[in-house]
Amino acid sequence: MKRDPVQAALLALAEAARHPRDDATVTLVRSSLAHRSNHVVGRAARAVREAELTVLAPDFVAAFPRFLEDPVRRDPGCVAKTGIVQALLTFDYPAPDVYLRGAVHVQREPAFGPPIDTAPELRSSSVMALVVTEHPAALGLCVDLLVDPEPVARAGGVRGLTASGRPDVALLMRLVVLRGDSDAGVLAEAFAGLLALSSDDPVRFVAERLASGNRDVARAAAMALWEARRPDAIGALLGHLPREERHDVRHAIILALATSRDDEAVSVLLELIAGLCRSARHLPTRRSAAAPRRGCARSPT
Repeated sequence: MKRDPVQAALLALAEAARHPRDDATVTLVRSSLAHRSNHVVGRAARAVREAELTVLAPDFVAAFPRFLEDPVRRDPGCVAKTGIVQALLTFDYPAPDVYLRGAVHVQREPAFGPPIDTAPELRSSSVMALVVTEHPAALGLCVDLLVDPEPVARAGGVRGLTASGRPDVALLMRLVVLRGDSDAGVLAEAFAGLLALSSDDPVRFVAERLASGNRDVARAAAMALWEARRPDAIGALLGHLPREERHDVRHAIILALATSRDDEAVSVLLELIAGLCRSARHLPTRRSAAAPRRGCARSPT
């Protein structure tokens, strides 16, 4: 039986990754960039990223344009292009031509129903790379992604703006929250950006959204307050918990508190558990003997 060449190449890369500093590994990864399979190139990019083979960064820059030519055929799913950008981003490698093209690339591929765009992660990673390498077009392209049709790209735009570290970006995060978004992950990123950058009492602003009638907004606010790892953010979650009656939002707050490792939060949750245990003791555990049984009684014989 003939061996699948793609599978053989993937297995070879997986084996080479166990010896990342060997000359043979570098040679194999470099030669894999010319492989016809985008999955092999994507796996090579992963190997470079995990082994920190910075020496191969120029080779990946040179390989990137090939996958922009007839991209649906050569790189379905944007596997190779996204892998290349993420590898270069790991090294903070200055490759503006790659990142600028990746940041605006849209790749619609056939699917059951309307075509789907497979490039949102590529756009997201590319704008982050532009921010990290301090390219002058970075923030503008991040803002462009805020209105991208794909939530993954919008979230990437928010993360890129937050990564810039500029306090004035907090105003954009506030606008994203006030405008709303159909995806809770985008809102969570915007809340996190506010908490990281704003000097205008951001905890109060985010905590107020715990009471939002939109459950997605409330859960996103809880997630962001937890990720902030700030005493006042944990205090806001503790203060809101007794008033929250929606089970899914309450669950999100309890989960945030449980993973916060805050002493006061742990004490409150232990008391909550103790209260539940006390209540459980008063619940009936067996059917009353006087309770009627279901079904028809058997006629005496």
